[in-house]
Amino acid sequence: MNIDKIVKEIKKGNLVIIPTDTVYGISADMTNEKAIEKVYNAKNRDKNKPLILLVSNVDMLKEYTEKLNSLEEEIINKYLPGKLTILLHKNSKVSDKITGKSDLVGIRMPNSKQLIQIIDKVGNPIISTSANISGKATITNPKDVEKEMLKHISYVEDAGTLNNEPSSIIKIENDKIIVIRKESVAKQILKDYRDVL
Repeated sequence: MNIDKIVKEIKKGNLVIIPTDTVYGISADMTNEKAIEKVYNAKNRDKNKPLILLVSNVDMLKEYTEKLNSLEEEIINKYLPGKLTILLHKNSKVSDKITGKSDLVGIRMPNSKQLIQIIDKVGNPIISTSANISGKATITNPKDVEKEMLKHISYVEDAGTLNNEPSSIIKIENDKIIVIRKESVAKQILKDYRDVL
């Protein structure tokens, strides 16, 4: 992966398409309001639909969220890095534009050394959202990215076809685990935490 090129484009406020440990995603700087707008425009996405953030470590996750409860902390330490997005209460460092004005933000720590390097070099979490027009199938090969979307993208990292599943999505509410998207990690959590469902 051309890490320096990807970091340079993200820092300039541009959008890149990169392979993740799930599917191909659009990435951008979460601190740049114009870049956030560009992501929604590129995907033709409803601005009330939130985007997720990728972090490189637990300290970075905590820097952008309110204090975690013990169950959130336990699940984060047990299943991240990996294909799990967890919805957490954001703090003021996360723009309402990212969360569709919700007070929750989806955060994931990818299981990819190269992605971790990119996030660390950018210096803050990066936006990640699947590289498809809203409502269309997720992209597993960059050759399938629509021309309409490519007009908004500064750089595409082509790593061939990915055979990965999307991330599971969960949140903790009233000390209960609520599964929003049930992929393999969520299935494992359901087995491990039968008593808190």
